[in-house]
Amino acid sequence: MKRPVNINLLKIKLPLTALLSITHRLSGMFVFFIVLPLTAISLYYLAQSLESYEQFTALIESNFSLKFLFLSCLIIFKYHIFTGVRHMLMDFHLISESLNAAHRSSQITLMLFLIDSIITILVVL
Repeated sequence: MKRPVNINLLKIKLPLTALLSITHRLSGMFVFFIVLPLTAISLYYLAQSLESYEQFTALIESNFSLKFLFLSCLIIFKYHIFTGVRHMLMDFHLISESLNAAHRSSQITLMLFLIDSIITILVVL
């Protein structure tokens, strides 16, 4: 029997648990390659002096695209944390490993993340 060579993931209807797992890995790569360097550069400018701190915060407040960039990085980081906690709870067997429990925990994780994202957006803007 031949196995499929090119699987089109956009045509397959993946369960919510699989989508959360895949997006958790993607957000982890984004956090490692984009959020961490951006945070390090920002902390460098924020910690240099009081003048550089005021210039940096004024730049963020006046430039909507930079504010949006930092807000999206924060939201992606929070998503990675929420789904990571869910994966850790499943690894420690604190959440049952049944299919129903996994689906329910993914729904709860997604709802908590969406609520937290809405609150974050309202506070920042």
